[in-house]
Amino acid sequence: MIRRNKPRRLHPIYMLFPLFNTVKGLLPLIIITLLQGVNWSGVNGYIYLGILAAVTLLLFLGLLGWRKFNFTVEEDRIVIRKGVWFRDEKTIYFGRIHSVNLEQPLLQRLFGVTQVKIETPGGNKKAEGILAALTDAEARQLQKLMLTPLTPHADMERPEKKNKHTPYLKLNAGQLLLAAATSLNFGLVVAFIAGTVSLADDFINELAPNLYSRLYQESTSVDASYTFIAIIAVCGLVLAWLLSLILYVIKFTGFAADKQEDQITISYGLLERKVHHFEASKVQAVIVQEGLIHQWIGFAQLQLQVVASDKMERLMLHPFTRVSSIPSVMASFVPQFTVAEIQSAAPKRAYFDYVWKGLLAASLISAVLIYFFHNRGLWSLALLPLAAAWSKSCLAAAGLTLENGQLIFRKRNLARITYYMRRPQIVSMTARRTRGQARRQLLSVSAHVLGSQQAYQVGCLEQSDVEKVWRWYSRNPSM
Repeated sequence: MIRRNKPRRLHPIYMLFPLFNTVKGLLPLIIITLLQGVNWSGVNGYIYLGILAAVTLLLFLGLLGWRKFNFTVEEDRIVIRKGVWFRDEKTIYFGRIHSVNLEQPLLQRLFGVTQVKIETPGGNKKAEGILAALTDAEARQLQKLMLTPLTPHADMERPEKKNKHTPYLKLNAGQLLLAAATSLNFGLVVAFIAGTVSLADDFINELAPNLYSRLYQESTSVDASYTFIAIIAVCGLVLAWLLSLILYVIKFTGFAADKQEDQITISYGLLERKVHHFEASKVQAVIVQEGLIHQWIGFAQLQLQVVASDKMERLMLHPFTRVSSIPSVMASFVPQFTVAEIQSAAPKRAYFDYVWKGLLAASLISAVLIYFFHNRGLWSLALLPLAAAWSKSCLAAAGLTLENGQLIFRKRNLARITYYMRRPQIVSMTARRTRGQARRQLLSVSAHVLGSQQAYQVGCLEQSDVEKVWRWYSRNPSM
């Protein structure tokens, strides 16, 4: 039981973390060494002694770190003290906490403990406070206390007031597989490949040392080159889709979101379990993302922008919801935001600003393919009308709405994205244009909310529409 004003330590398993983190960092080297084969009988005894000494040292440092790390929950703050060689004391007031997240990375999951991350709007790259190893019960009690302060010296087991209707969302197995199969989230694939490519390259060199040379010889064969390239491209796309599906399932298995009073809890993850807990009033923006396939079948992702140490992360309020259900979901979880239609669309005269970049990229790709493949490369000219059609789709999606103190941006990249913001959460706004856009009375506008690394933006809108938004946000009515 966690009580106020009583110093507490982390779970004793924290003593093993320095050892396991060191082993994890050396894991690629260990695996490669084992694959190459080791003559254990010929290993010098001093090496064994050195390994034993290193393990003993890491265990000793882990013991010191555990003894020197403690935290105290007071009436309105949590105080964290740590440090072996240099003492560090940090005080975090409950009023500044935006969210308290419970995570179980693989190491914590193996040992049955939970990591608590305390997020504040300080702009740090790491969470303001991290308690790396608590029992699940302690972590949940601490989370509840920091986000729902009690009277002084009260116990954390105070019963909660229950709503008659508790908003609740989840994904069953069928919905999860359908969402994974239609998401085509190649961003997850790129991140996964980037993290493993060097290790995989070493494995390939060990297991199949002549693989690359054989592939090169096959690809340079005059008779088989085009067929080989086509097969490689198709296989690459299929493997990327399968990897995207697997990573999506691993990430969102067990997804659930519920709301008690003003507190939203979102949990998900198979190998790495995460539980985000925060106040609905502290949501900075709502993002609706409709992928190509999702838009065709009437589904979308519903994301929340909150203050977090990972500025690129948006919390998934629902990864696969019907577009027709979005108004009711937002009304239940974040009622300060409301769904509305786009009222001020990008004008047709902005088409040039949307199309020229796509046509330029398609032209360069076609030129390269024609240079290398001659007549066969002429098929790449089909990219030009595709780029023009895609640019027209981007123009049709672009627009904004300003209504009842709420600003809505909509644009299209690969997916159609709609941003919902309210004025108190917008920390800065920018309007800009080129000389050509100035002659056509066009303006691009972007807004930055707390917790987001990048601004939300939409390009080439009517100057009068952007000026209306500028006057609404800025104290200075002139542009």
